[in-house]
Amino acid sequence: MSQNFINIEEGKNTHKRYISSLLVILAFMVILGTLAYIVALIIGEVINPGLLDIETGLVTDPLVDLYLLHLQSILLVIGIFIAVKCILKRRFISIITPADKLNWGKIGYGFLVFLVILGVFSFIDYIIFPNDYHLNDFDMSRFLWLLVAVIFLVPIQTTSEELLFRGFLLQWGGKFTQNPIILTIIVGGIFGSLHFFNPEMEYGAFWVALDYLSMGFIWTYISIKTNSSEFSIGAHAANNMFLCLFLTMEDTVYGDIPSLFVTTNVNAMISTLTTIVTGIIFSIIVFRKNKKATF
Repeated sequence: MSQNFINIEEGKNTHKRYISSLLVILAFMVILGTLAYIVALIIGEVINPGLLDIETGLVTDPLVDLYLLHLQSILLVIGIFIAVKCILKRRFISIITPADKLNWGKIGYGFLVFLVILGVFSFIDYIIFPNDYHLNDFDMSRFLWLLVAVIFLVPIQTTSEELLFRGFLLQWGGKFTQNPIILTIIVGGIFGSLHFFNPEMEYGAFWVALDYLSMGFIWTYISIKTNSSEFSIGAHAANNMFLCLFLTMEDTVYGDIPSLFVTTNVNAMISTLTTIVTGIIFSIIVFRKNKKATF
């Protein structure tokens, strides 16, 4: 009989330990993450004067900033690892799946399926709105640095968020209720709302907020129904890696990175509706693949 990913029995999972774990996680993510960013920025400024705009306090090169921002994700993973192993007293893998080992097939399947869906819908959008897409100024050296970040750092960032939301917080929420709809609303809502601080909100607060919430709801619901966060880990990585490598636009969290294409005239409503449709299609495909999962 398989274990329940939400109602975790392994380890010591009292509310007091979850609260202590959260404090450790936040300390690594916020305090140490910010400190590491500042130290790295100072070192970078010494090596390459002009990296930091003194007046605005911002990094002048978005590509360098992309690298620096991932320090927080790395420290977040470390914080979660310490909290799970030392406070919750259980295997780190239990934050992803109740199984004895990772199912890389599920992660890869989630990644490839979501990547294909994104590619298809982006191509359709290009066919309908060709004037909204423009080739970026190509610089091979900068693009290769972006490719390295996309391959090695972006998956760490997306996985760190999955570990926190579709792992730690989802399992903590499971101590209050086993209702998948309530858990989806709570955990997906927290995930989506924390993205409200992203600069993309300027494109239309209501629709962009709904976009973030929709994806949070869908990935959370899939994790509950498939009894692990493996599919969502793959999908989340595919989403951010695709956008980072192929599409950039002004006023985004990644900034003006050297992606292959630049998009303009972004319609927040159409983008959100596309997110919802792609999420539903992805859910249907995943549930058909994972025959134990049902709507």
